[in-house]
Amino acid sequence: MKTRKLFATIAAAATMLGGMAFGAVGAQADGSASITIQHSQKGHTYSAYKFATLTVAGDAVQVDTDEEWITAVNKAVETANATMTPPATTPTEYNDNPAAYAATKTDEGDEAWFRAFAAAMSAGQAASDGSTEGDGDTATIGSLAEGWYLVTDTDKDGNFGANAIVATTINGISGTFKVKGDTATGQGRIEAVGAFVAKNENKPEEKPQKTADETTTADGVAIGQAVTYTITVDIPETAAGYKEYPYFVRDIASKGLTVNKDFAAKIGGAAESFEYATEPTVGADGRTTTVLKFDLGGKSGQLVITYTAVVNKDIIAAGGKVSNTDVSRDGTNWGPEIEAKVYTGGFSLHKYGVGADATGLAGATFNVYEGESASGEPMLFVKTADGEYRLAEADEEGASADVVTTTGNVRIAGLKSGAYTLKETGFVDGYAENFVPTFTVHLVVAQKDDDNRLAGESTFTLSGNNLA
Repeated sequence: MKTRKLFATIAAAATMLGGMAFGAVGAQADGSASITIQHSQKGHTYSAYKFATLTVAGDAVQVDTDEEWITAVNKAVETANATMTPPATTPTEYNDNPAAYAATKTDEGDEAWFRAFAAAMSAGQAASDGSTEGDGDTATIGSLAEGWYLVTDTDKDGNFGANAIVATTINGISGTFKVKGDTATGQGRIEAVGAFVAKNENKPEEKPQKTADETTTADGVAIGQAVTYTITVDIPETAAGYKEYPYFVRDIASKGLTVNKDFAAKIGGAAESFEYATEPTVGADGRTTTVLKFDLGGKSGQLVITYTAVVNKDIIAAGGKVSNTDVSRDGTNWGPEIEAKVYTGGFSLHKYGVGADATGLAGATFNVYEGESASGEPMLFVKTADGEYRLAEADEEGASADVVTTTGNVRIAGLKSGAYTLKETGFVDGYAENFVPTFTVHLVVAQKDDDNRLAGESTFTLSGNNLA
């Protein structure tokens, strides 16, 4: 004979994907109860199997294990008992009503037991009482008889996910009946009865946002320039129901960027702590990978991450472009990648002479100044080939202010958009030194494609009274 047990509180706990909750109050016709799956997964089928009957008794509920489920529920109870330290023992009064014993597990220390119980439950060859397909949002299994159900999760390949133990609506139950959510399995926000949260294993559909600071985005970048990057991630809705919710953000900086270990994060303006799962590490291909690990349990809103990187000389070999690729994951799947690109540029000049040098004068030396005049300290460059120079890195060995023409040509690279003034400082033998050409280059480095230019393309104009 089954032991009659009444309960005023039942757990909302489960395995990694599930929860247990009781249905909404109010009278329900037979077969009109339902179970709601929050954050269902696309390509997954959720099937419900009734293993216990729930009967209202005043402000409490009587739990009776369905006859054909006694053996299966007893096995699950024994498995859960064995996971405890020391192992638990089921009182003999529950031998014929093991579901009633499971319903007693509502204390603070019982969450682990209940998760083990849910994981051990098996439908075997039983026919389901109802099922629904996940759509990435909220799904419902309807037309159910009131009761306590095992809900299984099967993907499109027939693989089983974790179980949930869920109750439907209960006819006439008092509003004093409590639902206790397990934050370890994402059920912390389950206060309404008749629902559970499925851990969203779908790849996040929303890309993180990735931007460089506005000045850099508008003007391009120069070698030696520090760039501030901002990553914005929408926190998965499921995180709010978890006590712990591991979340990762991976940043991959292209060759041509030196990434600083100055990452910082905020949620809603308040600082958010994190760990470096991978500190900024340069690979054989010159790219720098950084992985940050957050615990977003109980959090919602947007996660905003900032850090700086310095443009280095390798941007020239990288085709004048540096990029950062970011991707995030919720502990299971990496989401879509997002890339932020910025470009550097440069300009070329040709120095003409007279006579035999009319087509090009080699050996003319110039200094380059940032701005509209030849004042202050000249910029420093490194020679990469005859007549070709790039902007030097800070304190780089071999840097010089002199750029020298070869057969009249000189090419200067590694610059951002702006004005650059050139002043001739070294004169070819036979040419007057009292006539000093000084002129200004107005450089524009395109940062995106438009009707006239491709991203990364440099255009420039010259101005000055002494063009040569």
